Amino acid sequence: MVSMLSRHKLAYNIGAIVILLSAQLTADTLELSTLEWPPFTGANLIEKGVTSQIVQQALSYEGHELKVSVLPWNRAIRVAKKGGNSGYFPEYLNETNDFIFSDSLGSSPIGLLQRRSTPIKLTVLSDLNNYTLGVVKGYVNTDEIDNMIRDGRQPFEEANDERQNILKLAAGRIDAIVIDYNVYQYLQHEPKIAGISHLLQLNSKPLALKSLHIAFNNNDQGRKWQKVINRGLSQFDAQQMMDAYLIESSKHQGH
Repeated sequence: MVSMLSRHKLAYNIGAIVILLSAQLTADTLELSTLEWPPFTGANLIEKGVTSQIVQQALSYEGHELKVSVLPWNRAIRVAKKGGNSGYFPEYLNETNDFIFSDSLGSSPIGLLQRRSTPIKLTVLSDLNNYTLGVVKGYVNTDEIDNMIRDGRQPFEEANDERQNILKLAAGRIDAIVIDYNVYQYLQHEPKIAGISHLLQLNSKPLALKSLHIAFNNNDQGRKWQKVINRGLSQFDAQQMMDAYLIESSKHQGH
């Protein structure tokens, strides 16, 4: 005859199995595209970079997984727009009917990288019109700079990525580039850039502190994932997680 205690144990075990199975049944995989933008995202970074880790952390509270495809930036956006996945990241907030945005995944400090020998004299932003600015194809810079580029006031040259932009600047082909400070701090330790980093410096006047987000497709699936991610992000401090990663990363790179 089964004792009362055994029956309780049996009921407890069955309950635990039901909870586990229901979690497995509802667990899903969020597929997103991103770009090569270390230390935030990148194919060869640990768990695809700190921003990917923040997204994974947000998903983990409800047992979901993350699948990230690292692509050239314009293609990453195009794949999401065509419905090849549920969205892309990291993106700044902007007005669009195609995408809806998650809560913040952390911040991106934007500024100018310049040559030490010819620093940029910047009192008002329109002073930049006296210089040729390097920007990355497809990237959003700041609203003011992008408006000046669009209406022809701002001389500029496009590069395919940050590394190419940095090398062009060091070679004197452009006067300054728009870059996230953390991206430059990371890239300057790569051998090719380390060899010329003594020629460059960050301008002391920051341009903007941009919030980073996931851009989800503006449909039922996108809205579902937006809610999941936002619930997860409310459980921890994404900026604190990012700052801790960046501090640790800079320690390792310095050696």
